Amino acid sequence: MSAYTLLTNISSLVTVDAHGGEYRTGPTMMDIGEIHNGAVLMDSQIVAVGPAKQIEREYADQIAQARIVDCTGQTVLPGFVDAHTHMVFAGSRSHEFAARLAGKPYAQIAAEGGGILTTMRAVRESSVDDLAAVCRRLVTNAMRHGTTTVEIKSGYGLSLESELKLLEAAHLVSTTSPQEIHITFLGAHDVPPEYRTGVAPFNQEGYVQHVIEEMLPAVKAQGFATACDVFADVGFFSVPQAERILEAAKAMGFALHVHADEISNIGASSMAARVQALSADHLEHTSPDDIARMRDAGVVAMLLPGTAYTLRLPFPDARKFISEGLVVALASDCNPGSNYSENMQTALSIACAALHFSIEEAITAATLHGAHALRIAKRKGSIEVGKDADVVVYDVPSYTDLVYHYGVNHAVRTFIGGEEVWTACSTR
Repeated sequence: MSAYTLLTNISSLVTVDAHGGEYRTGPTMMDIGEIHNGAVLMDSQIVAVGPAKQIEREYADQIAQARIVDCTGQTVLPGFVDAHTHMVFAGSRSHEFAARLAGKPYAQIAAEGGGILTTMRAVRESSVDDLAAVCRRLVTNAMRHGTTTVEIKSGYGLSLESELKLLEAAHLVSTTSPQEIHITFLGAHDVPPEYRTGVAPFNQEGYVQHVIEEMLPAVKAQGFATACDVFADVGFFSVPQAERILEAAKAMGFALHVHADEISNIGASSMAARVQALSADHLEHTSPDDIARMRDAGVVAMLLPGTAYTLRLPFPDARKFISEGLVVALASDCNPGSNYSENMQTALSIACAALHFSIEEAITAATLHGAHALRIAKRKGSIEVGKDADVVVYDVPSYTDLVYHYGVNHAVRTFIGGEEVWTACSTR
């Protein structure tokens, strides 16, 4: 196999070139660096990018050794960086989805022992191999839709043994998948049945202590997770409880993320700013003051449009986030209960139609800003010389077609580290 690959005659080459920066905010999110009739020369990293004639002239020696891929009439983008997923789990919650469509609120389903606890019971009965098989299918299908880097959270075990099992399954998938996988511990996703004694808020405090004193040290010793997340919202964990867990995690060297402001505003996104989380995620009920605190603290606003769509929640005020200068990212939130979709193309479509992103802003949010949320934007998230060659070819003439012609998979080639890891049968 040749050390080089040349993608040439690209109708619409979208680089999301940040000129060495790690993000773009405000109006600069629109600048996606499109090149018509472009070319990308790569080995494991991007070697050259620009107009096809220029690249062919300046890199003739390398191209003489290269595999040539003609991308006439096609679009090339950096791979999606899906920085918020729950792809390791077991079981199905399609019956709960049907109940929600019939009018039952998600909070009521959870209060009746459904929701996260339904998946928890299935996880506890599953083996590591069973969990890895589910995770692998989702990760692979995400890759076929253009996702080249993915974050995976635990959180459906809610016991020390089961959480470690989920993290081990995610790690097992990471050792065999071509994608770069980041693993996050989410033991504080809900309160498990064994701590649900008495009346609400049950024995939450006992479980919080268990997470801090037993789970976190064991997760650290296992060595698979690099980050910690907490679901801070009404019916789950209070801001003081979440903050204690996150501060303990930070002291152990974990990066931090926060599920914030999804169901209501209890101050979770402001808390994310206080603990210097990498991202605050969901943000359907975030106030202007919270936005300012997040911006000033450098917290990425991680919006998950598929979840608000599926749960029929109010959509986040994306225009406010963007206009106030936050780094705004998009992710799938692929999970079994509230958004069972690993397709980032769909996330872009919902973001544009319902959250009022422009197509250019959505692309920036799903690539460069997803990478920044994981603090890997120096390596991933854009097509720039020296970055990892994570590149996806779409069989459409313009990047605008990815959102305009929605509901189908346009990706036909996925390259990770310069290696073609998937090709659609329909590729010409």
